[in-house]
Amino acid sequence: MAGNFVRLLGATVAALLLMPACYGTDSNSVAPNLPGVVITVVDQGPALASATTFALPDTVVEVPLGSNTIDHQSDQQIVASVRAHMTALGWQDVGTNRGATPDVVLLIAANTRIQTGVAYFDWFGAWGYLPYWGPAVDGGWAWGVPAGAVPYAFQAGTILITMLDRRAEEPTLKRIPLLWAAGIDGVVTNTASTTERALAGIDQAFAQSPYLMKVQLP
Repeated sequence: MAGNFVRLLGATVAALLLMPACYGTDSNSVAPNLPGVVITVVDQGPALASATTFALPDTVVEVPLGSNTIDHQSDQQIVASVRAHMTALGWQDVGTNRGATPDVVLLIAANTRIQTGVAYFDWFGAWGYLPYWGPAVDGGWAWGVPAGAVPYAFQAGTILITMLDRRAEEPTLKRIPLLWAAGIDGVVTNTASTTERALAGIDQAFAQSPYLMKVQLP
């Protein structure tokens, strides 16, 4: 489903894992005390190794387009962070003018969603060993709530950064090869904490992608 960013990222990862080329994935937490996860996907073939220049539009698009669920106050910080990481790794930024001819184009998108679920009532198998229950309590007991379950809902969001190989467009298939992608997913709260999580997630995405380095850092 186009509107579900997590499914989109999951489908991307699954598709790359099924391909015979040298694709790889990695995942890690965003940062201590910040809820979220970072997943990176890469094609470590010669196309990535030979790319040295990039273009990065100064915008974060919404998925699906026009959903109007995203707070765009952090857009420039997110874009600046990605650009800073790329240049620090030795990539050359050719700018955003239409006459530029970068090797790769980086695109940033974001999506928010309401994550819902139900905490199931069959709790005893996990918590029954605790000494607090009386001797009559066993696995047949349930929580004292309607239907033995507790529903929950919270707002979550994902930032997706994709690196597309502009040099290898495939007109017949109408496809542009994906060289690298990073998905940063977590709980959406206020603007300050969400921005902090997004920037920490971007840091983690590049930290777990050492193959993007074009120069030796001091």
